Amino acid sequence: MRNFSLLALCATLTFLTGTAKADLPPGVGHDETVKVCGKCHSPEQAASMRQTRTGWEETISKMVNMGSEGTDEEYERVLDYLTKQFGPEAPKPIEINKASSIELEAGLGLTRSESAALVKYRTEKGEFKTLDDVKVVPGIDFKKVEARKARLKF
Repeated sequence: MRNFSLLALCATLTFLTGTAKADLPPGVGHDETVKVCGKCHSPEQAASMRQTRTGWEETISKMVNMGSEGTDEEYERVLDYLTKQFGPEAPKPIEINKASSIELEAGLGLTRSESAALVKYRTEKGEFKTLDDVKVVPGIDFKKVEARKARLKF
C-alpha cells in the first residue's frame, strides 16, 4: 500500500522539474520551488493542483519523506509560494488562445469591446505565441493584459 501511495504521489506530482520554469507564475518562492521540487518533477502541472496550506504541507512532507532535499527556509518559501499561487482560491490560468470573449473579460479585466477585439484578432491572425503578440492587438488596453500576464497560458 505504501508503494502504491508513493507511486500515486509521484504520478500526481510529475510536474515539478526545472524544465518549465517559465510556466510557473512569478513570486516570492518561485525559484526555491523550481530548485527544490524541480529535481524530481515538472512545474507545469502545479497549476492543476489546488490545495489548502495544510494540503501543501502534507504534500511537501511526503516529498521530504521520499528524498526531497532543501533547507527549512527553502521549504517554508515553497509552502508560501504554493499556497498563494495554487491555493483553493487561486485564480486559474487563462488560455488566451481558447478563452471565450466573456472569459477574457472576466479573467483579464477587459471591456466587452476589448475582449471582442482580442478574439477577432486571434481568429483572423492565428494563435498568440507570446505576450508580445498580444501587444499589437488594436483596440485593447495592453496594460490590463500585462498586469495579469502570470495567469496567461499560450
